This record gives sequence, structure tokens and C-alpha cells, in this order.
Amino acid sequence: MLPYKALCSLGSALVLVSSSFIMGVFYSNLAYDSPVIFTPSSTTEADFARTLAHYQFLNETGRPLLYILAFIAFLGILGHLVRIYKPNPDLKLFEYASLGMYVMGICVFITNIKTGIECSLTHNWGEVSEQQGIAVIGSSNVILLAVFFGVLLLQGGLWWASYDLEVRMQQFYAEEAKEKAAKEKAAASAKGKGKGKKNN
Repeated sequence: MLPYKALCSLGSALVLVSSSFIMGVFYSNLAYDSPVIFTPSSTTEADFARTLAHYQFLNETGRPLLYILAFIAFLGILGHLVRIYKPNPDLKLFEYASLGMYVMGICVFITNIKTGIECSLTHNWGEVSEQQGIAVIGSSNVILLAVFFGVLLLQGGLWWASYDLEVRMQQFYAEEAKEKAAKEKAAASAKGKGKGKKNN
């Protein structure tokens, strides 16, 4: 059975790998989203048509690929749950914040991106126009990337904080052991001097 510290390292690895994988999947959409959301004044009908066709094609993605994405997303949640099982009291808020951001990223996908992809087929965009709906999907992709990038930053911060705490504790114990050894040496020296005086 692995010690909990080793499980925490495994949990961090799961979070980092799953977050990076998800970011890679949705980063590929930026090639279609960037003209729509970053340069709207110069966006043409062809740009919107290309982006719409891209999301219509994504809707035809086979279920095995979606299952793989869902499984990897689950691994990230599992990694977070391992880490918050016995969180460091000084860092637990960061652990919870990382889990919260991870779940928020998944919610952005389910509520905005997945729904938007379905709307790209039905052309039922509700109260917004088709071009606005396409822009919302692209903006949601950017938000998702920002959220998962925040997860990576928090995980990096947690690693650094844990490493710094471990280094400080090692220094503290080393200094404590050094002081204890110095006191024992002084006590032994004083004891030796006392015996010498009695012999005289």
C-alpha cells in the first residue's frame, strides 16, 4: 500500500495530465474561434461559415472519443479527491479552489460548448443570432482554457508551497538537532569538569 504522500503525488500527476490533455483538445478550436472572437470587425461570412462547419463536424465525433475525454476528465477529479482527503491545513483552500475551478471548467463545457455544438445542427440559437451563438461557443472555449490554466497554476503553487515547507522543516529539524547536540556536549563537558573538581 502506497503511503498517503505518494498518493498525493499521484493525484497531482492525474490533475496535471488531465488538465493539460483537456486544454490541448480545446486549444485546437482556437484556429476557428480566433477570427470570430478576437477580430470581429474584420470577420467575414466565410469565417463564421468555417467555424460553424467545424462545430457541426465535431458533433459527429464518435462516442469512443467522447468516452476517452470523459474518462480523462474523471481522472482529474479523482486526483483532486485524493489530495483533499487529508489536505494540508495551511494549503487546503488552494486545494479546494483547484477542485472548484476544475469542476467549473467541466460545467462550462456541458452548459455552453456542448449545448452550442448541438445548436449548430438545429440552428436554434434561442434569443441570439447564429453569429452571436458561434461567438459564444468560441468565448466559452477561451474561458475553459483560462479556467484549466488556473488549475495548472494552482497545482504549481501547491507544489512549490509544499516543497518550500519541506525545506524549511528540514532546516528547522537540523538546527534543532544541532542545538540539542550542543547542549548535550555542554552538559557532558560541565559534568566532566565537576568530576575533575571532586577528584582534586
